[in-house]
Amino acid sequence: MSTITQPMERTSTEDVGTFLRDWFERLAESGWTADVFLAHLSKDLVWTATGSSPVSGTFHGLQAYADGVYRKLDERLERWPTPKVERILADGQWGVVEFTTAGGLGKNGTDYNMRYCWLMHVTGDKVDQVIGYYDQLKVAELFR
Repeated sequence: MSTITQPMERTSTEDVGTFLRDWFERLAESGWTADVFLAHLSKDLVWTATGSSPVSGTFHGLQAYADGVYRKLDERLERWPTPKVERILADGQWGVVEFTTAGGLGKNGTDYNMRYCWLMHVTGDKVDQVIGYYDQLKVAELFR
């Protein structure tokens, strides 16, 4: 008899912290590629990019986020920045990752390195909610 394996429910602080640490390590190694970054975002994602930059807003669904933020940035970046985790805090299914980036460069010559803080809700092996804080001026410069 075959068994169906359900995605692991990450409900403990330790599980969420481990998931986020592993995910960001892979992002640092391979970059913000669809198979590493987007693959771990839920189809039902709700992503809030705070502030009033060209990519700010609340995006409901993975496709809306990909169209409203990810692809817009990808079109303007010569090189995606490499993340370096400063700290991860986790509490139940919620985690906070504070990270800096290096090596980011806009096609218009803009230095695209900054400090971020993302508050994330994790269910199974997917992130389904994000509230992202970032340097809005750096993002705006990328779109000039």
